[in-house]
Parts: sequence; structure tokens; C-alpha cells
Amino acid sequence: MSKISFGILARTPGLLIRLAFSALKFKRGVKRCARKMKKGLIKGGMSRDRAKELVCKYEEDLSIRKFIKSNMGDSGLPSIFPFND
Repeated sequence: MSKISFGILARTPGLLIRLAFSALKFKRGVKRCARKMKKGLIKGGMSRDRAKELVCKYEEDLSIRKFIKSNMGDSGLPSIFPFND
């Protein structure tokens, strides 16, 4: 193995930890915004059931898994890579 591959292996755990914390931070922000949105909708006169339904849809649309899945090509590689045919 070359020095480059050892360097990549050495940095991988740190990268994964940062990505995990970023994902959790994003999810926490979405939940916080959804809570504020629900309170605002109810305060604006919408029924609780309809507000809950809209907030669930909002949280579903901002899912990290859904975001990643929408950016993947048919081959399973991210569609940003030019060699993804």
C-alpha cells in the first residue's frame, strides 16, 4: 500500500465521526423547526390534526436518507461524479 492509502485510512474515523455529528445536528435543527412550524400553524388557526400532518410531511422531505437517495445514480454512486453512467 502507498502512503496515500494509509493517510486515507488514518483520516477515515475522524471523517465519519464529523459526518455523524453533522447529521445529528441537521436532524435536531429540522425537528426544532418542525416544532416551531406546528406551533405557528396552530396559532394561525389550523386544526391540530392538519398541522401535525403537514409537519410530518415537512420532516419526511428533509430526511438525510431521502436527500442522499435522491442524489444517487442507478449504479449506487453519487451522481456528481462524471464517470457515473
